[in-house]
Amino acid sequence: MPNSQPLPRYYFAIPVRFADTDAQTHVFFANYFTYFDEAYMAYLDEVGFSWDSLAQMKLETYYVSADCQFLGRAYYGDVLHVYTAFSKLGNSSLVMEMTIVNASTNESIAKGHVTSVMIDSATQKSTRIPDAFRQAVEKYQRGSV
Repeated sequence: MPNSQPLPRYYFAIPVRFADTDAQTHVFFANYFTYFDEAYMAYLDEVGFSWDSLAQMKLETYYVSADCQFLGRAYYGDVLHVYTAFSKLGNSSLVMEMTIVNASTNESIAKGHVTSVMIDSATQKSTRIPDAFRQAVEKYQRGSV
C-alpha cells in the first residue's frame, strides 16, 4: 500500500541483512525495534545532538515505551527508509514517530513510535529537555536547516 500521508523529511536508510530475517524469509518482527533505535540515534545526530554530545551535557534518554504496527513484509536485500520525526516534546518526555517504507516499492512496511524521557546522568532522574535541543528539533522539522 503506497503512503497516503506526507512523510517527515528525515529518513535513515537500512539494508536488510540476511541475519535480520527469520525462517519465513522476511524480517523478524523484533528487528523493527532495532531499526527504530538506529533511526532515532541517527536523527539525533542529524539535528546536532549526538549521543556523545548528550553525554557531555550529562544527559541520556531512556526508552519508556514503544509500539509497532506491522503493515507489510521486508526481505533480505531490501532497502528500508525509516522516516523519523518527533511528534511531541514535553517537559522531559519525547515521542518519536517512525514509518518504515520499502525504498524500491514505496510500500509502508511498519509504523510506530518510541517514547523516551530525558534523564540527568548524575541523578538518574528525569530532567527538562534543554531549550537548545528543543529549538534544534523544531527548526529542523520546520525545514529551516
